[in-house]
Amino acid sequence: MRVLVVDDDRLVCQSLKTILEATGEVKVVGMGFDGSDAVSLFAELEPDVLLMDIRMDGMTGLEACRQILSEFPQAKVLFLTTFLD
Repeated sequence: MRVLVVDDDRLVCQSLKTILEATGEVKVVGMGFDGSDAVSLFAELEPDVLLMDIRMDGMTGLEACRQILSEFPQAKVLFLTTFLD
C-alpha cells in the first residue's frame, strides 16, 4: 500500500513513516507538512491512502481534504490528530 503522510510536526511524520514501513506492507511515498503540501503531493504521487493531521497552520487538513476530493473523488483519506484539551 502506498501512503502519503502529512503532519505539521516533522517528528510525527518521520515516526509514522518508521512505524508504517515496519509492517512490510506499507510504503510511505511522500511526506508533507501542511495542507498545501497535501494537495500538491496527492496530485503528484496519487497514493492509495492519505494519512493527514486535521489541525495544521495555513490550509488545514479539512480544507485540503475538500480540495483533494473535488479533484480525486476516489481518494481515501484517514485523519490523525491530537488535542491538548
